[in-house]
Amino acid sequence: MNSKIVFAILGLATLVATPAFAQKPVHRAYQGAYASVASQPAVVSEGRVIGTDPDPSIRSELQRDSSTYSSTN
Repeated sequence: MNSKIVFAILGLATLVATPAFAQKPVHRAYQGAYASVASQPAVVSEGRVIGTDPDPSIRSELQRDSSTYSSTN
């Protein structure tokens, strides 16, 4: 057989077989930067939610500065 024909047959076989080896996409829930914020405890002052943050130092700053926040802002 001619080498051009052999390479053409191999190329066509590769193109036909390629979708059979493809994997289905795996769908995952959003794992973005703020995905864990909802699981963190909220900072509450006088019955009002001041905010949430995954960083404990930021939550302590929110708690410390909660008296400066007012509901009229």
